[in-house]
Amino acid sequence: MSRPTVSEFAKTTLLLPLRLFFAEQLVFLISIMGATVISIPYLFTEALTVVYHDSDHLTTQQTSLVFLALAAGLIPTLLTRLWDQHLATSRHRAHRPLQPEDKLTDFLLAAPFLATGLWWFGATVPPLMHISPWISIASLLLVGFASLEFDYVLSGYLADVYGSHAASANAAMCFLRAVVGGVYPLIGRQLFTTWLGANNATFVLAGVATGYCGVAIWFRVGGVRIRKASKFAKEMVEKERASL
Repeated sequence: MSRPTVSEFAKTTLLLPLRLFFAEQLVFLISIMGATVISIPYLFTEALTVVYHDSDHLTTQQTSLVFLALAAGLIPTLLTRLWDQHLATSRHRAHRPLQPEDKLTDFLLAAPFLATGLWWFGATVPPLMHISPWISIASLLLVGFASLEFDYVLSGYLADVYGSHAASANAAMCFLRAVVGGVYPLIGRQLFTTWLGANNATFVLAGVATGYCGVAIWFRVGGVRIRKASKFAKEMVEKERASL
């Protein structure tokens, strides 16, 4: 197998991901959603310290344990993976192909969970509310669950839609996630203190997450139409069928 030339390498690793990001509606929206949501735990490395150590006056050790609530939210994702396996098995037995949009059922579940978790968190932390910290800590279960589901479902959907060019389709989301995940901790403390405050900062995130609920419904209902309208995705399917 011959080694790729410099121009071929640049076209595949740089130009193709850029082309997909700016020309493909699916790649653009999914990259933005994935990067902003998957990076929320990075933002919370600073935000939870502000909320629970500075405002609720928990000790440093107690505040660090709050992050376990985000981790605990990952456990229920085992149920959605079992559902995916069940769906794939049932489709195989019925001799029906599994469509990329079938994976979006989990996205349709994760989006409202994320919005609910963020609204809940923002409404139950100081300075707006001075109540038991356990009330707001419980909301982090939903945020942890949704963060992982966004990552798994959206990257998997791009892989199914763009086939052999899945890496290029996911490259934009991976790049943006790295950037946002690096920036969030740098601005987290200022965002949750002097810039907006803990409540308003979380409400902004919750508002964005609520908008993602609409995108989830749009993708689930009109995903096939959107995918078929994509010239690039259609070309990929035709090429892969021709190679069989």
